[in-house]
Amino acid sequence: MKTTFHLNGNIHTIAPSNKLEGVKAIHVKGNRWFQKTYGNTYHKAYISVLIDGVWHDIGETDIQYGYGDQYLISAGEWLIENGYIESDQYSGYYATRLNFEQLGIAFSYTTQDVKRKRDL
Repeated sequence: MKTTFHLNGNIHTIAPSNKLEGVKAIHVKGNRWFQKTYGNTYHKAYISVLIDGVWHDIGETDIQYGYGDQYLISAGEWLIENGYIESDQYSGYYATRLNFEQLGIAFSYTTQDVKRKRDL
């Protein structure tokens, strides 16, 4: 199964790979840290999947610069890089809640702001 969507006048597709077979839901936990000295925000995303009623942690991103919900884009790119999603573009922008739901996979996320870099 694949989903097709329009973005900036172009048609794109994403599809789950065999690695997502049996997955009912994906959850992304984003940790953000604000570096007060320079005013930068960094994040790390942790990705989990629900299979047969049990949550499994499948991976995490490296620490990256980005604020707000940027960790969702990083998680989407991680899913593409690690072969969980087949995409015609290398962009985590396509791994969204709407696209996952069209594939029959529930998508949720939470965010936590941490005080120290090592807590990412």
